[in-house]
Amino acid sequence: MNITHIQLHDPVAVEAMAPTPRTVLERLRGLLSAGVQATPDVNRPNFFTLIDNNLSIYFYISPVSAKVWVLESRLAKPTSAECFAAAQTA
Repeated sequence: MNITHIQLHDPVAVEAMAPTPRTVLERLRGLLSAGVQATPDVNRPNFFTLIDNNLSIYFYISPVSAKVWVLESRLAKPTSAECFAAAQTA
């Protein structure tokens, strides 16, 4: 899996293509300003996914304006290791 470090300079413009809580947009803006690891979409240039705690955010960065568009945000699926660990503590 390929990982890319992304850091955008202020001001970072983040908009949503679908209904997205403002807290998600603000969190992504902060992560991109500070620098974050994201997984590029192998089929679409300039599209990325990042996972922050339990939230997965799929977004696009315009190569012309550097404006960020959130296409989807959802709870991240737990990995099988996390499911196993949770089952062991139950």
